[in-house]
Amino acid sequence: MQKIKRGKSFAGVVQYALKPGTHHKTDPVVIGGNMLGASAAELIAEFDASASLRTDILKPVWHNSLRLPFGETLSHERWATFADDYMKRMGFSHTHLRCYVMHDDEAGQHIHIIASRVDLIGGKLYLGRNENLISTRVIQELELTHDLTRTKGPSPSHSTSPVRERKKLSRGEQQKEKREDQPTPKTFLQNTIDRILSTHNDIPSFVEALGEHGITPVPNIATSGRMNGFSFEYSGIAFKASQLGKTYSWVNLQERLHYEPERDNPLLFALKTSASSGNEANKSDTPVIVEVASQPSPAPLETQVVAESLVHEQRTEATEAQPPFNITHLPNKQTSSADYFMTRVLKWLLSIPYLAAFTDLLKKAGKTFLHQKSSFSTIHTVLSAEPALSEPPGSSQILTERATDPFDNLLPQRNFPA
Repeated sequence: MQKIKRGKSFAGVVQYALKPGTHHKTDPVVIGGNMLGASAAELIAEFDASASLRTDILKPVWHNSLRLPFGETLSHERWATFADDYMKRMGFSHTHLRCYVMHDDEAGQHIHIIASRVDLIGGKLYLGRNENLISTRVIQELELTHDLTRTKGPSPSHSTSPVRERKKLSRGEQQKEKREDQPTPKTFLQNTIDRILSTHNDIPSFVEALGEHGITPVPNIATSGRMNGFSFEYSGIAFKASQLGKTYSWVNLQERLHYEPERDNPLLFALKTSASSGNEANKSDTPVIVEVASQPSPAPLETQVVAESLVHEQRTEATEAQPPFNITHLPNKQTSSADYFMTRVLKWLLSIPYLAAFTDLLKKAGKTFLHQKSSFSTIHTVLSAEPALSEPPGSSQILTERATDPFDNLLPQRNFPA
Protein backbone atom coordinates (compact mmCIF):
# COMPACT_ATOMS: atom_id res chain seq x y z
CA MET A 1 0.00 0.00 0.00
CA GLN A 2 1.18 3.51 -0.82
CA LYS A 3 0.36 6.48 1.38
CA ILE A 4 -3.26 7.58 0.94
CA LYS A 5 -3.47 10.96 -0.76
CA ARG A 6 -6.13 13.62 -1.24
CA GLY A 7 -6.26 16.19 -4.00
CA LYS A 8 -8.17 19.04 -5.57
CA SER A 9 -8.38 17.90 -9.22
CA PHE A 10 -9.64 14.60 -10.60
CA ALA A 11 -8.20 15.36 -14.02
CA GLY A 12 -4.59 15.03 -12.94
CA VAL A 13 -4.88 11.71 -11.12
CA VAL A 14 -7.17 10.09 -13.73
CA GLN A 15 -4.88 11.06 -16.62
CA TYR A 16 -1.84 9.80 -14.72
CA ALA A 17 -3.49 6.46 -13.90
CA LEU A 18 -4.61 5.83 -17.50
CA LYS A 19 -1.50 7.16 -19.25
CA PRO A 20 0.38 4.40 -21.18
CA GLY A 21 4.06 3.90 -20.41
CA THR A 22 6.93 1.89 -21.78
CA HIS A 23 7.47 0.26 -18.39
CA HIS A 24 3.98 -1.24 -18.52
CA LYS A 25 3.57 -4.76 -19.88
CA THR A 26 0.05 -3.79 -20.99
CA ASP A 27 -1.69 -0.43 -21.19
CA PRO A 28 -3.53 0.66 -18.02
CA VAL A 29 -7.22 -0.25 -18.02
CA VAL A 30 -10.23 0.25 -15.76
CA ILE A 31 -11.04 -3.14 -14.21
CA GLY A 32 -13.81 -2.22 -11.73
CA GLY A 33 -15.65 0.33 -9.67
CA ASN A 34 -19.12 1.78 -9.97
CA MET A 35 -18.76 4.31 -12.80
CA LEU A 36 -20.32 4.33 -16.27
CA GLY A 37 -17.38 5.61 -18.31
CA ALA A 38 -14.03 3.97 -19.02
CA SER A 39 -12.03 6.69 -20.81
CA ALA A 40 -10.23 9.50 -18.99
CA ALA A 41 -12.62 12.19 -20.26
CA GLU A 42 -15.71 10.24 -19.20
CA LEU A 43 -14.34 9.44 -15.74
CA ILE A 44 -13.28 13.06 -15.13
CA ALA A 45 -16.74 14.33 -16.09
CA GLU A 46 -18.46 11.93 -13.67
CA PHE A 47 -16.07 12.73 -10.84
CA ASP A 48 -16.45 16.48 -11.37
CA ALA A 49 -20.23 16.12 -11.28
CA SER A 50 -20.03 14.51 -7.84
CA ALA A 51 -17.62 17.18 -6.59
CA SER A 52 -20.05 19.91 -7.71
CA LEU A 53 -22.46 18.73 -5.01
CA ARG A 54 -20.04 20.09 -2.40
CA THR A 55 -18.26 23.13 -3.76
CA ASP A 56 -17.13 23.98 -0.23
CA ILE A 57 -14.79 20.96 -0.16
CA LEU A 58 -11.33 21.87 -1.41
CA LYS A 59 -9.99 18.31 -1.76
CA PRO A 60 -12.69 15.89 -2.98
CA VAL A 61 -10.16 13.45 -4.52
CA TRP A 62 -9.18 10.24 -2.68
CA HIS A 63 -6.36 8.12 -4.13
CA ASN A 64 -4.56 4.96 -3.02
CA SER A 65 -2.69 2.10 -4.69
CA LEU A 66 -2.39 -1.57 -3.72
CA ARG A 67 0.40 -3.85 -4.98
CA LEU A 68 0.92 -7.61 -4.96
CA PRO A 69 4.27 -9.13 -3.91
CA PHE A 70 6.77 -9.57 -6.73
CA GLY A 71 5.87 -12.40 -9.11
CA GLU A 72 2.22 -12.77 -7.99
CA THR A 73 -0.78 -12.03 -10.18
CA LEU A 74 -4.59 -11.91 -9.88
CA SER A 75 -7.33 -11.87 -12.49
CA HIS A 76 -9.19 -8.63 -13.09
CA GLU A 77 -12.28 -10.10 -11.42
CA ARG A 78 -10.39 -11.06 -8.25
CA TRP A 79 -8.72 -7.65 -8.12
CA ALA A 80 -12.11 -5.94 -8.42
CA THR A 81 -13.62 -8.12 -5.69
CA PHE A 82 -10.66 -7.43 -3.42
CA ALA A 83 -10.90 -3.67 -4.07
CA ASP A 84 -14.68 -3.61 -3.42
CA ASP A 85 -14.17 -5.36 -0.10
CA TYR A 86 -11.34 -3.00 0.78
CA MET A 87 -13.36 0.17 0.06
CA LYS A 88 -16.32 -1.13 2.05
CA ARG A 89 -14.13 -1.79 5.09
CA MET A 90 -12.53 1.64 4.73
CA GLY A 91 -15.96 3.24 5.15
CA PHE A 92 -17.00 4.15 1.60
CA SER A 93 -20.60 3.51 0.58
CA HIS A 94 -21.72 2.15 -2.80
CA THR A 95 -22.82 5.70 -3.76
CA HIS A 96 -19.27 7.11 -3.57
CA LEU A 97 -17.96 7.12 -7.14
CA ARG A 98 -14.76 5.11 -7.63
CA CYS A 99 -12.77 3.27 -10.28
CA TYR A 100 -9.93 0.73 -10.19
CA VAL A 101 -7.14 1.03 -12.78
CA MET A 102 -4.78 -1.92 -13.36
CA HIS A 103 -1.04 -1.40 -13.84
CA ASP A 104 1.19 -4.34 -14.73
CA ASP A 105 4.91 -3.70 -14.81
CA GLU A 106 8.18 -5.47 -14.02
CA ALA A 107 7.75 -4.92 -10.27
CA GLY A 108 4.40 -6.70 -10.32
CA GLN A 109 0.71 -5.98 -10.54
CA HIS A 110 -0.87 -3.10 -8.70
CA ILE A 111 -4.08 -1.12 -8.94
CA HIS A 112 -4.86 2.57 -8.48
CA ILE A 113 -8.08 3.30 -6.60
CA ILE A 114 -9.52 6.74 -7.40
CA ALA A 115 -12.63 7.78 -5.48
CA SER A 116 -14.76 10.82 -4.77
CA ARG A 117 -15.16 11.78 -1.12
CA VAL A 118 -18.58 13.27 -1.94
CA ASP A 119 -21.52 10.89 -1.74
CA LEU A 120 -23.97 11.13 -4.65
CA ILE A 121 -26.84 10.85 -2.16
CA GLY A 122 -27.13 14.12 -0.28
CA GLY A 123 -23.51 15.16 -0.84
CA LYS A 124 -22.37 13.57 2.43
CA LEU A 125 -18.60 13.82 2.82
CA TYR A 126 -16.33 10.87 3.55
CA LEU A 127 -14.08 12.07 6.37
CA GLY A 128 -11.96 9.05 7.25
CA ARG A 129 -9.98 8.86 10.46
CA ASN A 130 -6.51 7.37 10.93
CA GLU A 131 -6.80 6.14 7.35
CA ASN A 132 -3.29 4.80 6.84
CA LEU A 133 -3.28 2.79 10.06
CA ILE A 134 -6.77 1.45 9.37
CA SER A 135 -5.85 0.65 5.77
CA THR A 136 -2.86 -1.43 6.89
CA ARG A 137 -5.04 -3.42 9.26
CA VAL A 138 -7.77 -3.90 6.62
CA ILE A 139 -5.24 -5.15 4.05
CA GLN A 140 -3.86 -7.74 6.47
CA GLU A 141 -7.42 -8.94 7.20
CA LEU A 142 -8.22 -9.17 3.49
CA GLU A 143 -5.03 -11.08 2.73
CA LEU A 144 -6.27 -13.75 5.11
CA THR A 145 -9.87 -13.62 3.83
CA HIS A 146 -8.86 -13.83 0.12
CA ASP A 147 -6.08 -16.35 0.70
CA LEU A 148 -3.24 -14.06 -0.39
CA THR A 149 0.36 -13.85 0.73
CA ARG A 150 0.55 -12.36 4.20
CA THR A 151 2.60 -9.17 4.28
CA LYS A 152 4.40 -7.72 7.24
CA GLY A 153 2.60 -4.90 8.99
CA PRO A 154 4.13 -1.97 10.90
CA SER A 155 6.41 -2.85 13.80
CA PRO A 156 4.81 -2.72 17.27
CA SER A 157 7.01 0.16 18.36
CA HIS A 158 6.08 2.19 15.29
CA SER A 159 2.35 1.53 15.51
CA THR A 160 2.06 2.31 19.21
CA SER A 161 4.42 5.29 19.49
CA PRO A 162 1.80 7.92 18.62
CA VAL A 163 -0.54 6.52 21.25
CA ARG A 164 2.23 6.52 23.85
CA GLU A 165 2.75 10.25 23.30
CA ARG A 166 -0.90 11.10 23.82
CA LYS A 167 -2.35 12.51 27.01
CA LYS A 168 -4.61 9.92 28.57
CA LEU A 169 -8.23 10.73 29.28
CA SER A 170 -9.21 11.45 32.85
CA ARG A 171 -11.59 9.12 34.65
CA GLY A 172 -14.44 11.57 34.09
CA GLU A 173 -13.69 11.82 30.36
CA GLN A 174 -13.58 8.04 30.03
CA GLN A 175 -16.94 7.71 31.76
CA LYS A 176 -18.42 10.43 29.54
CA GLU A 177 -17.23 8.66 26.38
CA LYS A 178 -18.71 5.39 27.60
CA ARG A 179 -21.98 7.02 28.64
CA GLU A 180 -22.50 9.09 25.47
CA ASP A 181 -20.89 6.52 23.13
CA GLN A 182 -18.93 9.19 21.28
CA PRO A 183 -15.41 10.64 21.58
CA THR A 184 -14.72 13.60 23.82
CA PRO A 185 -13.37 16.79 22.19
CA LYS A 186 -9.85 15.78 23.32
CA THR A 187 -10.11 12.35 21.68
CA PHE A 188 -11.61 13.85 18.53
CA LEU A 189 -8.76 16.35 18.26
CA GLN A 190 -6.10 13.69 18.82
CA ASN A 191 -7.60 11.29 16.25
CA THR A 192 -8.24 13.98 13.65
CA ILE A 193 -4.82 15.62 13.94
CA ASP A 194 -3.13 12.20 13.71
CA ARG A 195 -5.03 11.39 10.54
CA ILE A 196 -4.37 14.80 8.99
CA LEU A 197 -0.66 14.56 9.76
CA SER A 198 -0.54 11.23 7.94
CA THR A 199 -1.81 12.80 4.71
CA HIS A 200 -0.65 16.45 4.88
CA ASN A 201 2.97 17.49 5.19
CA ASP A 202 2.95 21.28 4.96
CA ILE A 203 1.47 24.13 7.04
CA PRO A 204 -1.11 25.47 4.52
CA SER A 205 -2.69 22.08 3.80
CA PHE A 206 -2.52 21.12 7.50
CA VAL A 207 -4.39 24.29 8.50
CA GLU A 208 -6.89 23.85 5.67
CA ALA A 209 -7.64 20.24 6.66
CA LEU A 210 -8.17 21.24 10.28
CA GLY A 211 -10.72 23.85 9.17
CA GLU A 212 -12.61 21.23 7.15
CA HIS A 213 -13.14 19.30 10.40
CA GLY A 214 -14.29 22.32 12.42
CA ILE A 215 -10.95 22.73 14.22
CA THR A 216 -9.45 26.21 14.61
CA PRO A 217 -5.64 26.22 14.93
CA VAL A 218 -4.27 29.16 16.90
CA PRO A 219 -0.53 29.64 16.27
CA ASN A 220 1.77 30.87 19.03
CA ILE A 221 4.07 32.97 16.88
CA ALA A 222 6.15 35.90 18.12
CA THR A 223 6.37 39.25 16.32
CA SER A 224 9.95 38.33 15.46
CA GLY A 225 8.58 35.43 13.39
CA ARG A 226 9.60 32.68 15.80
CA MET A 227 7.01 29.90 15.72
CA ASN A 228 6.42 28.14 19.07
CA GLY A 229 3.49 25.85 18.30
CA PHE A 230 -0.28 25.57 18.02
CA SER A 231 -3.24 25.38 20.28
CA PHE A 232 -6.42 23.83 18.88
CA GLU A 233 -10.02 24.92 19.42
CA TYR A 234 -12.97 22.62 18.82
CA SER A 235 -16.62 23.03 19.86
CA GLY A 236 -15.74 26.20 21.78
CA ILE A 237 -13.04 24.44 23.83
CA ALA A 238 -9.37 25.37 23.40
CA PHE A 239 -6.62 22.81 24.03
CA LYS A 240 -2.92 23.56 24.33
CA ALA A 241 -0.60 21.09 22.65
CA SER A 242 0.62 20.02 26.10
CA GLN A 243 -2.96 19.04 27.01
CA LEU A 244 -3.14 16.69 24.01
CA GLY A 245 0.32 15.11 24.29
CA LYS A 246 3.95 15.47 23.23
CA THR A 247 3.10 14.34 19.71
CA TYR A 248 1.41 17.71 19.12
CA SER A 249 4.21 19.93 20.42
CA TRP A 250 5.95 22.13 17.89
CA VAL A 251 9.20 20.18 18.23
CA ASN A 252 7.46 17.02 17.00
CA LEU A 253 5.14 18.73 14.52
CA GLN A 254 8.12 20.23 12.70
CA GLU A 255 9.35 16.73 11.94
CA ARG A 256 6.13 15.97 10.07
CA LEU A 257 5.29 19.37 8.57
CA HIS A 258 7.59 21.17 6.14
CA TYR A 259 7.64 24.60 7.76
CA GLU A 260 8.97 27.44 5.61
CA PRO A 261 8.88 30.79 7.48
CA GLU A 262 8.87 32.98 4.38
CA ARG A 263 5.94 31.08 2.91
CA ASP A 264 4.00 30.18 6.06
CA ASN A 265 4.42 33.14 8.46
CA PRO A 266 1.91 35.45 6.71
CA LEU A 267 -0.74 32.74 7.09
CA LEU A 268 0.22 32.12 10.72
CA PHE A 269 0.10 35.82 11.60
CA ALA A 270 -3.32 36.10 9.95
CA LEU A 271 -4.60 33.15 12.00
CA LYS A 272 -3.25 34.67 15.20
CA THR A 273 -4.83 38.05 14.45
CA SER A 274 -8.16 36.41 13.67
CA ALA A 275 -8.10 34.47 16.94
CA SER A 276 -7.17 37.59 18.95
CA SER A 277 -10.02 39.54 17.37
CA GLY A 278 -12.45 36.80 18.32
CA ASN A 279 -11.25 36.83 21.93
CA GLU A 280 -11.60 40.61 22.18
CA ALA A 281 -15.15 40.38 20.86
CA ASN A 282 -16.00 37.80 23.52
CA LYS A 283 -14.54 39.98 26.26
CA SER A 284 -16.58 43.00 25.16
CA ASP A 285 -19.74 40.96 25.65
CA THR A 286 -18.93 40.30 29.33
CA PRO A 287 -21.68 41.97 31.41
CA VAL A 288 -20.92 44.38 34.22
CA ILE A 289 -22.21 42.91 37.46
CA VAL A 290 -23.52 45.33 40.04
CA GLU A 291 -23.14 43.98 43.52
CA VAL A 292 -25.61 45.45 45.98
CA ALA A 293 -25.56 44.22 49.55
CA SER A 294 -29.05 43.42 50.73
CA GLN A 295 -30.18 44.74 54.10
CA PRO A 296 -30.46 42.11 56.83
CA SER A 297 -33.83 41.26 58.29
CA PRO A 298 -34.71 43.26 61.43
CA ALA A 299 -33.54 41.73 64.68
CA PRO A 300 -35.95 41.26 67.60
CA LEU A 301 -36.85 44.41 69.52
CA GLU A 302 -34.83 43.53 72.60
CA THR A 303 -31.69 42.82 70.54
CA GLN A 304 -31.99 46.17 68.77
CA VAL A 305 -32.36 48.06 72.02
CA VAL A 306 -29.34 46.39 73.62
CA ALA A 307 -27.11 46.83 70.59
CA GLU A 308 -28.12 50.39 69.79
CA SER A 309 -27.69 51.50 73.37
CA LEU A 310 -24.12 50.17 73.35
CA VAL A 311 -22.67 51.25 70.00
CA HIS A 312 -24.70 54.08 68.54
CA GLU A 313 -21.62 56.18 67.80
CA GLN A 314 -19.64 53.25 66.36
CA ARG A 315 -22.40 52.38 63.92
CA THR A 316 -22.34 55.83 62.33
CA GLU A 317 -18.57 55.81 61.89
CA ALA A 318 -18.41 52.27 60.46
CA THR A 319 -21.29 52.86 58.09
CA GLU A 320 -19.62 55.95 56.66
CA ALA A 321 -16.26 54.15 56.39
CA GLN A 322 -17.60 51.11 54.48
CA PRO A 323 -20.60 51.80 52.26
CA PRO A 324 -22.65 48.67 51.46
CA PHE A 325 -22.70 49.31 47.71
CA ASN A 326 -19.98 48.27 45.35
CA ILE A 327 -19.84 48.16 41.54
CA THR A 328 -17.23 45.81 40.19
CA HIS A 329 -16.28 43.54 37.34
CA LEU A 330 -16.30 40.04 38.66
CA PRO A 331 -13.69 37.52 37.46
CA ASN A 332 -14.53 35.39 34.47
CA LYS A 333 -14.49 31.99 36.20
CA GLN A 334 -17.66 31.01 37.98
CA THR A 335 -15.88 29.56 41.01
CA SER A 336 -13.78 32.69 41.46
CA SER A 337 -16.78 35.00 41.12
CA ALA A 338 -18.70 33.02 43.72
CA ASP A 339 -15.81 33.19 46.18
CA TYR A 340 -15.36 36.89 45.47
CA PHE A 341 -19.05 37.56 46.06
CA MET A 342 -19.10 35.67 49.37
CA THR A 343 -16.01 37.54 50.54
CA ARG A 344 -17.69 40.88 49.84
CA VAL A 345 -20.82 39.77 51.66
CA LEU A 346 -18.87 38.64 54.73
CA LYS A 347 -16.89 41.88 54.83
CA TRP A 348 -20.10 43.87 54.66
CA LEU A 349 -21.68 41.84 57.45
CA LEU A 350 -18.67 42.42 59.67
CA SER A 351 -19.04 46.16 59.10
CA ILE A 352 -22.47 46.21 60.81
CA PRO A 353 -21.71 47.66 64.27
CA TYR A 354 -24.49 46.15 66.31
CA LEU A 355 -23.77 42.67 64.89
CA ALA A 356 -20.15 42.85 66.06
CA ALA A 357 -21.23 44.18 69.45
CA PHE A 358 -23.87 41.49 69.86
CA THR A 359 -21.34 38.79 68.97
CA ASP A 360 -18.98 40.20 71.58
CA LEU A 361 -21.75 40.22 74.14
CA LEU A 362 -22.60 36.57 73.49
CA LYS A 363 -18.94 35.56 73.91
CA LYS A 364 -18.76 37.27 77.31
CA ALA A 365 -21.98 35.55 78.37
CA GLY A 366 -20.66 32.14 77.29
CA LYS A 367 -23.31 31.82 74.63
CA THR A 368 -23.09 31.12 70.89
CA PHE A 369 -25.37 31.52 67.92
CA LEU A 370 -25.99 27.78 68.07
CA HIS A 371 -27.89 27.97 71.39
CA GLN A 372 -31.62 27.68 71.24
CA LYS A 373 -33.55 30.90 71.53
CA SER A 374 -35.25 29.73 74.75
CA SER A 375 -31.92 29.78 76.60
CA PHE A 376 -31.67 33.57 76.43
CA SER A 377 -33.29 35.96 78.89
CA THR A 378 -35.64 38.35 77.18
CA ILE A 379 -36.41 42.02 77.72
CA HIS A 380 -40.17 41.94 77.75
CA THR A 381 -41.04 45.64 77.72
CA VAL A 382 -39.20 48.84 76.96
CA LEU A 383 -41.02 52.13 77.22
CA SER A 384 -39.41 55.20 75.78
CA ALA A 385 -40.68 58.76 75.46
CA GLU A 386 -38.91 62.03 74.72
CA PRO A 387 -39.36 64.67 77.48
CA ALA A 388 -41.14 67.83 76.51
CA LEU A 389 -38.75 70.58 75.53
CA SER A 390 -40.41 73.02 77.90
CA GLU A 391 -39.95 70.83 80.94
CA PRO A 392 -36.80 71.21 82.97
CA PRO A 393 -34.48 68.24 83.19
CA GLY A 394 -35.41 65.73 85.85
CA SER A 395 -39.09 66.70 85.85
CA SER A 396 -40.07 63.74 83.74
CA GLN A 397 -40.74 60.45 85.35
CA ILE A 398 -38.10 57.77 84.89
CA LEU A 399 -39.18 54.26 84.10
CA THR A 400 -36.50 51.59 84.02
CA GLU A 401 -36.91 47.95 83.28
CA ARG A 402 -33.77 45.90 82.87
CA ALA A 403 -33.05 42.46 81.63
CA THR A 404 -32.15 39.77 84.03
CA ASP A 405 -29.49 37.08 83.96
CA PRO A 406 -27.11 36.98 82.13
CA PHE A 407 -27.28 40.55 80.75
CA ASP A 408 -27.70 42.23 84.16
CA ASN A 409 -24.03 41.80 84.98
CA LEU A 410 -22.78 42.80 81.55
CA LEU A 411 -24.81 45.86 80.55
CA PRO A 412 -24.43 49.26 82.22
CA GLN A 413 -27.59 50.45 83.84
CA ARG A 414 -29.41 52.85 81.57
CA ASN A 415 -32.43 55.03 82.32
CA PHE A 416 -34.88 55.46 79.52
CA PRO A 417 -37.03 58.64 79.57
CA ALA A 418 -40.64 57.83 80.21
